[in-house]
Amino acid sequence: MQALADPTGKVLRSTRNKYIVMYGDSSLVCTVRGKLAGAPNAPILSVKVGDDVLVERVSEDEGVITEILPRRSRLSRAVEGKAYREHIIATNIDQLLIIMSTSQPEFKSGLLDRYIVIAEKNRLHSVVCINKVDLKNEQEFFPYQEWYSGLGYPVFFTSAKSGYGLDELRSTLKDKVSALVGHSGVGKSALIKRLEPGLDLKIAEISNKTRKGRHTTTFSQLFPLGFGGYVIDTPGVRELGLWDIYRHQLKEFFVEFRAFEPHCQFNDCMHLREPGCAVKTAVEDGRIFGERYQNYQNIHSDLRAAHYELIKRR
Repeated sequence: MQALADPTGKVLRSTRNKYIVMYGDSSLVCTVRGKLAGAPNAPILSVKVGDDVLVERVSEDEGVITEILPRRSRLSRAVEGKAYREHIIATNIDQLLIIMSTSQPEFKSGLLDRYIVIAEKNRLHSVVCINKVDLKNEQEFFPYQEWYSGLGYPVFFTSAKSGYGLDELRSTLKDKVSALVGHSGVGKSALIKRLEPGLDLKIAEISNKTRKGRHTTTFSQLFPLGFGGYVIDTPGVRELGLWDIYRHQLKEFFVEFRAFEPHCQFNDCMHLREPGCAVKTAVEDGRIFGERYQNYQNIHSDLRAAHYELIKRR
């Protein structure tokens, strides 16, 4: 078995027991060897898209993955129907590019906040792209741009159809590993194909009956960008699972609460029904975006309580 001069590669695609690994300017079709060594204190279930790996070549275009190098980040969701069983979507990500659409499917801030919570949990930077401004006037979405940008989540507008905003999108993606998330049909693949026409991304169609996107991406893939960086196209999910997040933790991932929490009457205030809650007062005064606070309440009700919280209530 021939060792590579520099055996480090990056996993571009993972399907069943075969992996496409980028090595230099070419790629190898790889299998795995035995039990792979992984990052300390991180569960290694299998090779994932975005993994940096050590490879040994067995032929001109084939290799064997011998080790998974330490992961600096990962994006996970819950397996459908098993809300607290982890499924790792991709690893070694710099930022989450959250793509929403003005219409077809309709913009829903509740979904946007779920993505942001997941990014905060995984310590990923969130960037928000509101696509399809050719269908609705972007001015309708200026309040969202003002509030979310003020929280540190840049918001910009694009149209994959007309090419509007693509320069800003290109600048956002350059030299970073970006995971693209968003419901099917919002235009993830269409936007990337406008930037990199040669990439083999499928474009979702909108069902005339449901006005929802049809699934086109069935597994995660990492694509190198000609201008620098990578994008990870992730499968569309109709119901986004919040992996390893419990009710008592949720407030940590709403960054605007932090300035007001010290002034709450109770140290363990959850900002829901407690008296003397400074966060709720800030919502009433317009210092916290009311719609985002409503999303916090909705997400909280969807989460399960941690074990000690259940015991405390008995």
